[in-house]
Amino acid sequence: MLRRFLKLRELDDYTRLYHYTRGASAQEILKKQIFFATNTQFLNDVNEMQYILGVLDEVIGEIDRPMRRGTLQHLILEDLAEFHKYEYYLISFSTKPDSLTLWAEFGDRTGYNLEYNGTDMRDRIRANLGIFCHGYVVYDRAFQKKCLRDLILEEIPRELGCSFGNIMDSLEQGKNPVFEEYKLTLQKTLSVYALFFKQPEFASEQEYRFIFRDPDTAVFFREQNGFLLPYIQVNCAADGWLPVHSVTVAPKNHIDLARRGMEYYLKSLGYDVPVKLSRLKLRY
Repeated sequence: MLRRFLKLRELDDYTRLYHYTRGASAQEILKKQIFFATNTQFLNDVNEMQYILGVLDEVIGEIDRPMRRGTLQHLILEDLAEFHKYEYYLISFSTKPDSLTLWAEFGDRTGYNLEYNGTDMRDRIRANLGIFCHGYVVYDRAFQKKCLRDLILEEIPRELGCSFGNIMDSLEQGKNPVFEEYKLTLQKTLSVYALFFKQPEFASEQEYRFIFRDPDTAVFFREQNGFLLPYIQVNCAADGWLPVHSVTVAPKNHIDLARRGMEYYLKSLGYDVPVKLSRLKLRY
């Protein structure tokens, strides 16, 4: 039921997805057809899963009746068990083919960028591990507020056969099962939106996410910047190759060997795809 409430834009047949990564990781991905999906509690943006609460607070603050605002603040914002009920893991791609921001963040400007057909990659992932949901990350604050406003005031009440006002007013009669259903549905939907809402400042990343909830697979750990990072392995193998369309060499790695080495490596694995240089030119 939750997915009908989500206003997440998904892939079309022409979408290309780009995965920025370091050289050693690119080598492993191409060889083993395995991606690492990161636990969402360990993402780079420390405010990411909490960001939605600020958007929600603004939306609730625009409701005209103080008592209703107070009810939502108290019974929803102060009781967010649904946010912590499940373990979520994600694989992140971008729709930007040559982004300085992403080169810096994920490849140290010396890695590679692997280009895939988006729907082929989605199908590969889905065939090996169930995808809970996927879609473009939403950066537009006004659209984020509209999503939450529609959810709170119209969409869930309509699903329950009531108006928002009737649901709120029913609380004056004591604990009400309709409100409990409203509250639970709202919290569950918010917990999913929290995975896709990010600050507008990150819009240059143009991120696309695949989310896995409580996956029935082993959890591994790798060291990153001095701490242990939990992840799961998502096997995308089908016919021995990934749906790679090209590989791009990072802007600080324009020496001939970087390109030639990747060309040799791809050929050794049976890939016949071009290796390009980033259009960005950096000395340091």
